[in-house]
Amino acid sequence: MPAVRDVVRDVVAEVAPQELPLVDGLAAYDDDTVIRRLGRAGPRREPLGFGWGEVVGLLTPVVWLVLDQVAQRLAGAAVDEATDRGRGLLRRLVRGRRAPATIPPLTADQLPEVRQEVCDLLVRRGVAAPTATEIADAVLRRLDPDPGDPPDTPRPAP
Repeated sequence: MPAVRDVVRDVVAEVAPQELPLVDGLAAYDDDTVIRRLGRAGPRREPLGFGWGEVVGLLTPVVWLVLDQVAQRLAGAAVDEATDRGRGLLRRLVRGRRAPATIPPLTADQLPEVRQEVCDLLVRRGVAAPTATEIADAVLRRLDPDPGDPPDTPRPAP
């Protein structure tokens, strides 16, 4: 199963390679920290080591947040926020940080659904429709390296 951070890096490399230094900088953090920092709205003190104004307009934060959201939905991680926070704290105290978020292997029938979901979420987050389509196509290419399989065939993880 590909890690969300790996899919983000591959997609950003394809559609916005000038943002790879941001992706590489975020790689130093665990997934929870990345999502928490990228998910905040508005100005704050030293969010990523540089000003929030530099992040606005970049695709990396939106792509990362959207793919994390898709991965969580696919993994069935729809848990009550308070319960999730309590579990997260307990997990960190007992075992350390959680494993990186991954996207499970998808069937041929799931791929167009995921592509549409990614496109819709990107548009809702303010990405122009043509750019959202380009990003969703890049995500699909990354998640479906062998587009010739028949429907309902689970895809092996790259």
